[in-house]
Amino acid sequence: MVQYYAKGQLIKSGVFSFDLEGKTSEQITKIIENKAVVIVDLAMKLNKPIALEKLNTTQSKVSHPYGNRKANKAMSQFAYNKMISAIKNRAEKMGVAVFDVNPAYTSQIGKIKYMKRLGISIHQAASYVIARRAMGFKETLPPVLHSLLPEKIAGLHHWAQWKWVSSCLSDVRKHAFYQIELFSYDKIDSLNQLFSQGALSDLEEKGLSKVKSRKPIA
Repeated sequence: MVQYYAKGQLIKSGVFSFDLEGKTSEQITKIIENKAVVIVDLAMKLNKPIALEKLNTTQSKVSHPYGNRKANKAMSQFAYNKMISAIKNRAEKMGVAVFDVNPAYTSQIGKIKYMKRLGISIHQAASYVIARRAMGFKETLPPVLHSLLPEKIAGLHHWAQWKWVSSCLSDVRKHAFYQIELFSYDKIDSLNQLFSQGALSDLEEKGLSKVKSRKPIA
């Protein structure tokens, strides 16, 4: 959960926790409905709309990473659908606006662009990007990242640019992004230069050093 100004700046962030492990469908429904009331009532109190990510629950990424994959996937789909339904029903009752947002690359954008900058978790950072997208903000690449784009990518939609950057940085451990330096430079020669000294392992440095070869030589 994030709260933001009309210009898109973060005001406050927080987390609503759910303990659904081992619960029956009836218990899960009750827990989710109670939490939906809290979320919508908070939005109403703050006079803010709610932005929800429009997930494709047929994809494996909604699965719980532990235990029986098939059973956990079914539980995740059930819980997600219940949460969306509960929030929308409560929001309609209370007169709170709800926006459905395409979540493409929101986790990667949040991790790379906002996680360190705002001192929040990757999940909160992704939520922040979702909220900004609901407001119509575009997440363009910082100049330092744009300077590394191959010529064929530089002119494409900013989602395609984020896809390329995310792919290049996919093997970097998540906590290393708390030591990323996006706004210290306007231009760099290698993605290695984005990170503070000692933030990357030898293997990560070796992998990122290959990225600069994708940039055409002028």
